[in-house]
Amino acid sequence: MYLKFGYLILFLFIFFSVQAQGPIDGYLKGKGNFDFAPSFSINSSSTFHGANDALYNYGFRSSLVGLFGEYGLTKDFDLVANAAYIITPTQSGLQDGGIYAKYRFLESDPNKPFRFHLLGATGATFPLSNYRPVLSGALGTRAFSIPARLILQVETPIGIFVNFTGGYNWRLDKPAIQDVQTITLLQPDYQPIRPASFSTYLIKVGLPRAHYYLDAWFEWQQTHGGANYDPNRLELPQTYGVDYRQIGGTFYYSENQKIGYYLSSAGVLGGRNVSQVFRITAGIVLKL
Repeated sequence: MYLKFGYLILFLFIFFSVQAQGPIDGYLKGKGNFDFAPSFSINSSSTFHGANDALYNYGFRSSLVGLFGEYGLTKDFDLVANAAYIITPTQSGLQDGGIYAKYRFLESDPNKPFRFHLLGATGATFPLSNYRPVLSGALGTRAFSIPARLILQVETPIGIFVNFTGGYNWRLDKPAIQDVQTITLLQPDYQPIRPASFSTYLIKVGLPRAHYYLDAWFEWQQTHGGANYDPNRLELPQTYGVDYRQIGGTFYYSENQKIGYYLSSAGVLGGRNVSQVFRITAGIVLKL
């Protein structure tokens, strides 16, 4: 039973990463402007990708209520925050959240036909509740990480933009003694490892207009080490190394520039220690 719980945990971990390609994009809100965006997602998966291309028929469904906010402190500096509430078949509760700072340190001449912006971002992600990552239907992996992002966004004369984002995420959490003891009671030779840091890369193409916005994106993550799922051996899902490739897109519409509505979807194509998740999200954006 414990190993099956591990699949659920990994699913939740990867889904939270998939939800919005991370909370950092290539746009700034402008001084004094605040965007608040609640959303609701439905997620499903029937296949789990283990190491060495192994596939397992482990299904899972869940829902997620997301909250996102971004405030422009200056023309070039934004603060960002997000949070998630997970609803699973066995329990519900706050999962993980994050706070971030985003700064534009280079901008091209606005009168040129092609414009580019270069931004940097960092922050912290952390659990929002004291959930146990080894329980049935656990809400997450209690990951604490420090991300660093470099964002290049190029805007063309016809309005289409291309975004290239690369980043590194330092994992600072470690397995709790209580969780390690839970495994060693059943597997005395168990030796936990530290959760591994990981890199992420994103390519996005989009078209913003006065009343609508469209984008499509491809993202991949590579974890530098980490444990692998083994159906014959107990392991803390918190220590798994997660690799994935995913695609997605967003449609947004606003009639008055004060309130907008969006629909997005994403799907995991494959990877290591990850569920092949499909997600659909509906949300509202309030511009204050």
